[in-house]
Amino acid sequence: AQPGTTMKVWVALSVMLIALVGCSGQASGAHHKLDGLRRGLQWAGVPKPVSVNAPEAQWVDQPVDNFDPENKGTWKQRYFVNDTFWNKAANGPVLFLLGGEGPISADDVLGHFIINDYAQQFGGLIISVEHRFYGESTPTKDLSTANLKYLTSIQALADYARFRQHIVQQYNCPKSKWIVFGGSYSGSLSAWFRLKYPNLVVGSLATSAPVKAQEDFSQYFQVVSNSVGPACEQRLVNATTEIARMLQSNDGRKQIKDIFHTCSAIESGDDVATFWNSVSGAVSEIVQYSNDNNQYIPFNVTVMCNILQNGGREPMDAVKALAELNDQLNKFSKTSCTAVSYKQYVDELKDENPKNSNAAARTWTWQTCIEFGYFQTSSAKDQPFPPQLSLPWYLRLCKDLFGEPFVPQIDWINTFYGSVDIQSSNIIFPNGAVDPWHMLGVLNSTNPTMPSYFMQGTAHCADLYPARATDLPQLTQTRKDTVTWFKKWLA
Repeated sequence: AQPGTTMKVWVALSVMLIALVGCSGQASGAHHKLDGLRRGLQWAGVPKPVSVNAPEAQWVDQPVDNFDPENKGTWKQRYFVNDTFWNKAANGPVLFLLGGEGPISADDVLGHFIINDYAQQFGGLIISVEHRFYGESTPTKDLSTANLKYLTSIQALADYARFRQHIVQQYNCPKSKWIVFGGSYSGSLSAWFRLKYPNLVVGSLATSAPVKAQEDFSQYFQVVSNSVGPACEQRLVNATTEIARMLQSNDGRKQIKDIFHTCSAIESGDDVATFWNSVSGAVSEIVQYSNDNNQYIPFNVTVMCNILQNGGREPMDAVKALAELNDQLNKFSKTSCTAVSYKQYVDELKDENPKNSNAAARTWTWQTCIEFGYFQTSSAKDQPFPPQLSLPWYLRLCKDLFGEPFVPQIDWINTFYGSVDIQSSNIIFPNGAVDPWHMLGVLNSTNPTMPSYFMQGTAHCADLYPARATDLPQLTQTRKDTVTWFKKWLA
């Protein structure tokens, strides 16, 4: 493989590769989309910088299987604590940040999120805990299909419940109230934790939470189109239409290889789909994280569309402009070429070593294959990408990675958690209109104790990050309302 190829494979998988790994900077995973091929908050293989005087990682023993008393296996779950603001004498609250589809970091409790502002205001203890099978919290020696049976959202929630009780003992804080936080996948976990363990937390902030499992998530690219505007969308359509034409011939494929600096030749139909997976990711991650007060992407939608509009008006000019955008994203992610080999794509993710740089992509893909779907297909109308990113392609990827024809248990997941009709209380559901994941979230709650906020012009997990002067009014108001809800819960 050429230098940088592995990184690009993960990044292509990434755009959920979701932090919290979606948004948690951790806690999401990559800085991209949330499906099994892409993920949502940190770049794989690129460790986050650790702040000076950062707290040391702590560990707690957990059962491999929370529901089988005959399974005596245990593993160590990683977490970080910041007690700088904690008013223990007054039974200050515990602000409990749930890990998502990626590794956690000490920075999660040191101001990467607005949680530190809330801790200072309420005298709170900040805790970030890692999700099983991500980062350094691995319950089994490898990531084989046989061992991944222990990787489910239900097991993760049980881990968090046991962990909560551990902290109460460790810090001797039985009277402290707990608020649970999360964004993206971990936002769903936050809502589901309040739903399933209401005796353990008084409330939940579930930011950009795709609580509805959906196998064919074709609306994703439709929101991308709406978010970039008609002129930019048309430029994308001009580019992708011409590329699709070129990919039908050997000479055209060679041209595309040169223009997009692909890591290898585009040889098969699966390679074509992998190419579109990479190129669509370049556009989609810009949209998903546009103006989110982070450095997950180098620029916003406006700058992206200016790049796409550069050059003449002929179809090939549009192709070259899209290639320039792709090149800039590659450079930003320190990637030397664009991944197009389906075989390499699969081989990278078949690595069962939990220490390998694509481990989080493998484990998140597993969760999408068996639980959530979230497959961002290009099957819908009113979106700019050709139909090669199909549901059968994603399902075949599941089979090729894990050896069996897994199908996500969408109906059961939505039955178990309630989908967008979740029946609970004291959950806040913020979503951004620019963020494609809002299509699977709670947008119009009729439960007065579970407010939903749909913020125009706002991206994925934006309200979880510290405020800035340029924040839009709806985003600012959502944060203010969040504090009001916290005051009610903690009274």
